[in-house]
Amino acid sequence: MKKLGHYLGNIAEAVLAFVLYAELEVLYFRPHQFDLGRSRVFVTALATVLVLYLISYIYRRQLRKENDWGFDQTPHWDMHRLGIAMIGFVLIIVGSIVMLNLVGGGVSANQQSLDRIAEHNASLFKILVVFIAPFCEEHIFRGMFFNIFFTQKSTSNKWLGIVASGFLFAYLHDPALSKYIFVYWVLGMVLAWVYMSTKDLRYSILVHMCYNALGFI
Repeated sequence: MKKLGHYLGNIAEAVLAFVLYAELEVLYFRPHQFDLGRSRVFVTALATVLVLYLISYIYRRQLRKENDWGFDQTPHWDMHRLGIAMIGFVLIIVGSIVMLNLVGGGVSANQQSLDRIAEHNASLFKILVVFIAPFCEEHIFRGMFFNIFFTQKSTSNKWLGIVASGFLFAYLHDPALSKYIFVYWVLGMVLAWVYMSTKDLRYSILVHMCYNALGFI
């Protein structure tokens, strides 16, 4: 019973984190829905800090309860793991190019929606896509996901978790299950591989940020 409560508690926390992230997206992508006036910048900044802190706190709270993998151990930075991140960055670029060619090119519905938002709110759009989205998505789709479903350290759990995490990431970016879900799936698996290979979210967040930033270069 205690194990079930722990499991359901982690799911509830992950759902809460996702809801907080979704609400923050609305504040950035559709600020006109909120009548904030001159306080818009202050409210947006405050909400961002609070949401990022809460999502990070939830993730680390889960690790304090159970952390068989040894995630988030100090020291956090070293050259070996930076090398893994660099490999991940190359893989995510190559993987996206290969998969886009395999599905016949074009632009996914998710990307078309983002492009429309960017036309009317470019500055806030860039901040969210390059910095905030990678931070939140890596905590939820990688960190909390493994804290819920693949807590026991094993080779099978590692690779099953990478595939499953990648699919969850893909589905939430393409819930219509179009051909582009395979592109997002590969991206999600590469990010999950970086996380599981480094045991530290900082590296998958870094790769995710760099990849998203490519769209503005």
